[in-house]
Amino acid sequence: MSLRRTCRELVLEVVLPRVQKSVGDGLDRFQMVVDAATLRVINSFLRMGDLHTEGVTSVELLEEDREPLPGLDALYFLRPLPATLDLILADFKSAAAPQHRQVHFCFTQQVEQSLLSRLTEATHLAGRVRSFVEVPLSFLLVQDRGFHFDMPEAITGLFPVPDPQMLSDIVQKLTDVCRCLQTTSPIIRCQSDLCHTVADRVLRELNMHKQPSLPSQPCQLIILDRSLDMAAALVHEYSYEACVFDLLDGNMLDADRNIVTMETSGETREVLLSDPLWEELRYMHLEAAREHVEAKVDEVKRQNARGGNGMSTKVMLEQLRSAPEMRDAVDRMSLHLSIIKQIHARLGQEQILDPLHLGLVEQDIACGIDKNGKDVKITNLQTTLQRILTDRPELPSEMKLRLLMLYFACVANIPEANRSKLMEAARLAPEDHQVLMSMLGTRLMAPESQRKQGTGCAHRVTKQQAARSKKNATAEGRFELSRFEPCLKELLERLAEDRLSFEEFPVCQNSGDDFGLREAGYATAEALGAPAIQAKDDWSFASGGEEREKAEVSHRIVVFVLGGFTHSELRAAAEVQQNLPRGTEVLMGGTSLLTPKRLIKALRPAPEAHAEGEMPDLS
Repeated sequence: MSLRRTCRELVLEVVLPRVQKSVGDGLDRFQMVVDAATLRVINSFLRMGDLHTEGVTSVELLEEDREPLPGLDALYFLRPLPATLDLILADFKSAAAPQHRQVHFCFTQQVEQSLLSRLTEATHLAGRVRSFVEVPLSFLLVQDRGFHFDMPEAITGLFPVPDPQMLSDIVQKLTDVCRCLQTTSPIIRCQSDLCHTVADRVLRELNMHKQPSLPSQPCQLIILDRSLDMAAALVHEYSYEACVFDLLDGNMLDADRNIVTMETSGETREVLLSDPLWEELRYMHLEAAREHVEAKVDEVKRQNARGGNGMSTKVMLEQLRSAPEMRDAVDRMSLHLSIIKQIHARLGQEQILDPLHLGLVEQDIACGIDKNGKDVKITNLQTTLQRILTDRPELPSEMKLRLLMLYFACVANIPEANRSKLMEAARLAPEDHQVLMSMLGTRLMAPESQRKQGTGCAHRVTKQQAARSKKNATAEGRFELSRFEPCLKELLERLAEDRLSFEEFPVCQNSGDDFGLREAGYATAEALGAPAIQAKDDWSFASGGEEREKAEVSHRIVVFVLGGFTHSELRAAAEVQQNLPRGTEVLMGGTSLLTPKRLIKALRPAPEAHAEGEMPDLS
């Protein structure tokens, strides 16, 4: 069972039916009250239509003013935090004016005893509680194969020295993912000391939730940190989905909600970026995606050629949109034509495809290999970058910053004089200069095993990565701006073929015992009127679920990146899975889903931070 379906069934087949069953008095509707973070979690795998079918009349934010509905039951679907509990208790501070009739609680993590005590002692609330459940849903889903913890701040909170509370939060959330997957004690492999610390703590947490009687599946969990490949978080990726989220975020795309704003027939409307055509296009190269959409438009033109000779595509689509049976198809094509047009406009603004070939220079920096498959000379690379920064003062500041960040991430032992020349030529704004300093301060330029490479200036690319880039550069039909591939792809291939080095990625020893989900009814919940529910009855999805499991996933590879993962790595996971035996699933996860813009935002200092500082050690 995929992670997305598991999360959907946990809510739709366990949590909501339990509430609906206990509503009583002929009522079958109730309100859902959520906090902002939980709403993002739910929205990542459910739509309002799914909830409405199961009796939810509306979804309201706990943090906002809400109309009292004393005749209607409510499901509070929340994180178990002190501030959250304060708002719950405020809803029932008066016996004469309660917010709701009966109350059902669903918390997304284990509730601390101190918070449970506050609930049981709430005079006007305790008698109204009819059910209580904890579900391990503290993470966001991305498509069917990705998840993240919505923690962009982890890039500075974990590196170079991890924040203890942040580390604890990550361990708890990763444990929740494992519990939702109902896997065995996973075989965990780690990249670094920090990764090993997370692995040890995850295993200890999982041991606390063991239920050997529950069925489970083999799982390999590999924990990495962002130092594995900083270039993947900075270089332009030309697959359609990556272009959309890199170039259009904050422009026509609201990346947090997956909403595109576009003009149609003179009206501005918002469109959810989730349709069958989007699923076809997302991993295609931008040019292949353009050709695919244009071919669909041409097909529609041929099928509806009545008087259409000489008519522009825009006018033709507008006419066809008036036919109800064509409206959805035309809207999808219009949406993606508009997106592709805007992507090309943004590439022009950033001068990626201009005669000086900034895109080619970027690929040379990321790969250490030029378009002809030859090793790049660092001196030539430095000279080219210096000339670009000096001769192109009109180059967008973010593009200059990305080029410098990419160069400093990919090249080791850069002389101080050379670093200074590049930074002076870039003339970065003070806040952008501090972003660069912040990135260098994380010491994420390369994995620990590659941080000392002699004293000479050299590209950090490994022999395996260089060989792959040479192969890509000389491959027939491959776009020259797509030579770079994330290191994760090769790592996954080696892992799947049992060729991954145990020296670089050692196994974290574990008990090997099965574990399951925490018992749904918390031990102290009976005082609140919630029955103790056996986990095996509800959370194992035993009703027909075992047969589906056997027909689907038989082995799982989960990759988790401390510091966040990228759209290119999500695509790489999908490509690797296509070549694995049937029944093998590859999941990609991290503390956040990174784009270059989001990485820069996470590294940007607070307004009061100083713009200047000493250059960190880049070794």
